[in-house]
Amino acid sequence: MFSSGREPLLIQDTRKHPIACNMPVTYEANVGSYLGVPIFYKSGDFFGTLCTVDSKPSNFTETDVKTLVRLSKFFTYVLELEAQVKRDSLTGLYNRHYLNNLFEEVITPNSSSKGTIMFLDLDGFKGVNDKYGHELGDLVLKEVAARINRCLTEGASGVRLGGDEFILLFPEMVDRYEIEQKAQEILEKMSNWHIHQHKLNLSTSIGITIYPDDDTHLSVLLKHADTALYKAKKCGKNNFQYFH
Repeated sequence: MFSSGREPLLIQDTRKHPIACNMPVTYEANVGSYLGVPIFYKSGDFFGTLCTVDSKPSNFTETDVKTLVRLSKFFTYVLELEAQVKRDSLTGLYNRHYLNNLFEEVITPNSSSKGTIMFLDLDGFKGVNDKYGHELGDLVLKEVAARINRCLTEGASGVRLGGDEFILLFPEMVDRYEIEQKAQEILEKMSNWHIHQHKLNLSTSIGITIYPDDDTHLSVLLKHADTALYKAKKCGKNNFQYFH
């Protein structure tokens, strides 16, 4: 409702506060007093506000503020635990566990679910690791994640399976023209590499499978996408191929 940056916001009487008194929500929600503490992820991104309100002017104490601050830190801790369960620690993309749960709980039970899975593998990544070391290799993987995020449409998800293998899930995307436009966009995004003044010989190959046409079970779809990826590699790399 109210925001004061990263610090707690305490308003003992909203009707006497120079800003809150002019906010319609103060009267519409019958807020007489307010205490709010912002909650942030460890990355610094804002999550929300933990707050307590009263319909009448109040006398929140310093103890009340400290209690709410401690609770906000607990929420941050819980958020980080949740992130560790479903996020890849290096890239910040979703992990295989998240992808499995998404299919088991959301996609597979819904008979109307449809969409596209793209399986990405970096061409030349082993050579980069061998030549420049794993530290630069990790930088490459983080940059891949950043480029993947820029390619995602609304509702789509980026997943790191492990190593230099990534999954892009595009719910509701089944039109071949749209799929191919997106695949071409990804190829272009992954084709130009300069890190720490090193020009890297990297590209990506993409295997594509469509559900429910090809199957509805994630394990089978990933095998299909992997088969299509192998076809892309055999066709000279830096291209995309469908399962069929």
